Amino acid sequence: MVKAPPGYLRKPALPARVAPKVALGVVTATESRLGPAACAALLDHAGLTRLPGPAESLPEDTARALHGALRRLHPAEAPAILAEAGRAMADDLIASRLSPRAQAMLSAGPWTISAWLLGRWAAQNAWTFAGSAAFAPTSPLTLEMTGNPLIRGETSPAPLCRFHEALFERLFQRLVDPRLICHEIACEASGAPACRFVVALGD
Repeated sequence: MVKAPPGYLRKPALPARVAPKVALGVVTATESRLGPAACAALLDHAGLTRLPGPAESLPEDTARALHGALRRLHPAEAPAILAEAGRAMADDLIASRLSPRAQAMLSAGPWTISAWLLGRWAAQNAWTFAGSAAFAPTSPLTLEMTGNPLIRGETSPAPLCRFHEALFERLFQRLVDPRLICHEIACEASGAPACRFVVALGD
């Protein structure tokens, strides 16, 4: 039997769960940017009485409550905090679920093939950041998520998924091309049938 690498989190038997970094990244970024008191108030507002351990999955509804509470309590700061948390989640995924050899192969390959392979890899590990949502790359540089649990029940005139936008951008920048930028072009919170993300070369 191949031993799992350090920090590897196996897919839980229980449904609708996400990796702990979906919550822990938000907590760390909130405390860093807004201070311990604001972070404690956020946890209380979200009803989060204990934080998951680094190898412990958590219910997606718990993660949704935390992300939603952040958007309600700190609407101006939430996008930057969620982006920081998304980047931390991407770094954690790369470190724990991709071998150094696989990382090097993606970075060295033709970007179109690397982008396609990265999308396939993300789909295989989608439970970690998407829980029960249906996630798939619809092209090498387009990703789609249906039933995004982190924004469930929320409405907004503008896309809300800054966490996922930053997560995907970091993955593509680190593993395909550092010039790539990710934008959410459709969001379920705005009435779209799915959250859709497009990756393209920045200016």
